[in-house]
Amino acid sequence: MRSARDFKKRYVIAVLLLAIVAYGILKVENFSPFEESVIQRQQINSTTTLYVTEGSAGATTKNVYQYYLVPSEVAESDFLKQAGDKYKSFLSTSDESVKMQINSSAIHLSVKGDVYHFTNAASYSTTIYLTSSPF
Repeated sequence: MRSARDFKKRYVIAVLLLAIVAYGILKVENFSPFEESVIQRQQINSTTTLYVTEGSAGATTKNVYQYYLVPSEVAESDFLKQAGDKYKSFLSTSDESVKMQINSSAIHLSVKGDVYHFTNAASYSTTIYLTSSPF
């Protein structure tokens, strides 16, 4: 009977171990403690909308406020799904009280706090002006 084919226990253990490792890798890749929500939406002109989002990575980190220029026909839910991938922020800051003025398709921002990222080449239909101070 020793030469008869039999079900090997070690193959079952190997397959189960491989499935557990694959599941763990999948969970780690999809884990993101960063949560982003829209806190303000403002029409700039007929083609562009400004979205301001608040991002939080947990209780021990500062909130990050990001500013996006998005085509007006994009819905808020579609924007949130594609924020960061398709739509890039032009300003990332720790300042929750950014003063904003919009005059004829020009955006004037006054930031007091950390500016992590800024570009004024976010859109051809608007001009972005930034005034920043550390306090």
